[in-house]
Amino acid sequence: MKKFATAAGVAPVLHRNSANLMQSMLDEVKSSITILPELQALIPALQGGELEQLEANIRHDGCREALLIWQTTQRIVDGSENDAPLNILVDGHNRYAICSRNNIDFKVMLRDFPSMQTVRDFMIDNQLGRRNLTPEQMSYLRGLKYRNERQAAGRPAQESSSPKQDDNETKLAQRTQDRLAKAFNVSPRTIHRDREYSEGIDKLVPDLKQQVLNGKQKVAKELIREIGRTISTDGAPLSLPDLLAYNTAPADTTSQLAPSQNAGFTLVKEIASRSAALTITSPTFQKDCDELISLLTKAKQISA
Repeated sequence: MKKFATAAGVAPVLHRNSANLMQSMLDEVKSSITILPELQALIPALQGGELEQLEANIRHDGCREALLIWQTTQRIVDGSENDAPLNILVDGHNRYAICSRNNIDFKVMLRDFPSMQTVRDFMIDNQLGRRNLTPEQMSYLRGLKYRNERQAAGRPAQESSSPKQDDNETKLAQRTQDRLAKAFNVSPRTIHRDREYSEGIDKLVPDLKQQVLNGKQKVAKELIREIGRTISTDGAPLSLPDLLAYNTAPADTTSQLAPSQNAGFTLVKEIASRSAALTITSPTFQKDCDELISLLTKAKQISA
């Protein structure tokens, strides 16, 4: 029999004739829903008139789909010593906002998750199942899934450690890339670039992040990947002016260089990016090597 925790952390057993008690417990859950910004940030914003249409549908038909709630404790969420119970919203953030704004009742469904990492993975997979994702959102979520899986394995997305660990780290990263590439029907190199793209997106201020992901603010993917590779995670999030300043800085520093030198710098950056994404187990490995050799030959000719 399913157990429900009250706000005081009590978990009474619900017997067959406890319908009223069950409803009381569910009502208490509904009145104490917690939204974690970290989880809400995993949900791409609805596009165009989708949010308005969703609100119109809910106002007309009610909220037909239950909100998914994770019953847990503060200790599980942040590793603190606080065992206060929490009812965390996992799926249904837009519906919850609409229902709250319009005083519309809604249903909830409770689900157990062992950790925050598991919740993040569930939410990423759930969003990747949507059919109306922009190319930016799809790339971001694939990269985020790669990073989440590497973190779940106890390793950061950036493969950098002691020399003794480099080989094992690289092999594990390649296996992750290969598996995700097969799952999403893309190349391992695409997964590598998606990782860099997601890291760059996460270094933007929240509003700009959503504008880029939903396609309202056009920013070159290579620029976002460059930010993911070079900007420290300890710095302040980048605004649009920061992004534009970052984009123009390289041009200022190389403006007095010869055209061939500028072309050489561009080639070197491309070579570095492709080399980092090279995976020996990839079905396109030989083709990737041929393309890399061609780029190296061009770079050699420029420097001659």
